[in-house]
Amino acid sequence: MRIPKEILLYKNIFSVFTSDPDNSYCPIDLPNTCRNTTEIKDSCCFEYPGGVFLQSQFWNYKTSKIGMNESEIVKELGPLDSFTIHGLWPDNCDGSYEQFCRRELFIDDVYYILHTGNFPNTEELYDDLDLLWKSNVVGGDESLWIHEFNKHGSCIKNLYSQCYERWNENEEKEEKLWKERGVIDYFNVTVNLFKKLDTYSALKEHNILPSIDKTYTRTEIEDALKESFGGKEVLINCDRNNVINEIWYYHLLQGSILNEDFQPLSVNDLGKKKPFSRCHDTGIKYYPKGHFPKGQIPGGDRRGQRGVLRIIDEKTDKSVGFIIKDGHWMSKGSPANYQLIKSPFGNYNLKSRLGYCQVTKNDELACHYKDVQQASQFEYDSKMGFIGYSNSYKWGSSDIPKNTKKGTISIISNNEDDFKYKWNMKFIGI
Repeated sequence: MRIPKEILLYKNIFSVFTSDPDNSYCPIDLPNTCRNTTEIKDSCCFEYPGGVFLQSQFWNYKTSKIGMNESEIVKELGPLDSFTIHGLWPDNCDGSYEQFCRRELFIDDVYYILHTGNFPNTEELYDDLDLLWKSNVVGGDESLWIHEFNKHGSCIKNLYSQCYERWNENEEKEEKLWKERGVIDYFNVTVNLFKKLDTYSALKEHNILPSIDKTYTRTEIEDALKESFGGKEVLINCDRNNVINEIWYYHLLQGSILNEDFQPLSVNDLGKKKPFSRCHDTGIKYYPKGHFPKGQIPGGDRRGQRGVLRIIDEKTDKSVGFIIKDGHWMSKGSPANYQLIKSPFGNYNLKSRLGYCQVTKNDELACHYKDVQQASQFEYDSKMGFIGYSNSYKWGSSDIPKNTKKGTISIISNNEDDFKYKWNMKFIGI
């Protein structure tokens, strides 16, 4: 039996589930992701390891210039009465996450994919993206869409081409069209989920509205969103001026992502890897779109910081070495200068004079890549100065390099026992 392609795109009437164990569809009684007690190898029906789906929503209020009219603000920042989409991210069950998983799936053009006519209803989907999925970089909407799919969508195994071939076993298509289908469904699923999570309306119901002078407590905002999210806690984030700018909704998934059966998950259930809000307890501002606080300038500052990377013993908090220009580390000599550069769509890039840094497939740090497209995106704890990757701030090595020797340093995710020494990597500005 073939699933019509029209149904595959919009899940409202689509299901890949069956109670018949003898066909190629998914069992109807699959557990939620991250809640299975035995291994489930069918990656078309059960997403693993990325089983915690995080939808991130932006509240961008600053325009590129002062004095824009309403239509100009909407074009740049989205509707005045709506948050906008940041992305849909498949975090791992242990709290870490993969990124930029399969280069052969990467895209460089969304407009073309949604206007080829290969699949129906995609032009309407493009209109949704254009209105609701807005970049925090002026003119960068499509660049954000491309970035989000390449970084996160390429890691969702349910969307790989072999799954579409399986659902459509009697329909012959080139593999590139099934890859295209996975891209379309990533955007479609993300938009559908966003429309169910109306943050603006949830806050409005509790009289929490954009204002240039009123402030709110974190508890007020969290309680309002908890009520609208099935009693599950969400994460709110603020910018450095304590202005709300992002909401994170966590979910588990029942079955294939194409069925869109997302189950709300409390941020408090993430255990040790639970992220912490950057908002203060009180005095949180919620500015209307287009407002410029006194003293702030349009556009913001995206210049990189210069500094060195020190290796810190996590037990003693003392420096035991430093990162040299190629990403290796030494215990004696002089550290290389690095740039910590804010990435346009979140997180940071690291760059030495040899090139950008990447965490390789072997989890090792290497810094010699000329193309920013090959650069990894790192986390930066501005309070502690620590550099992290994929929600881990622990680095490890098997030995300590002596004298003029250099050693490799690796990110620790779920492989802590593989390393004799555990470190933090600290960025120190110069």
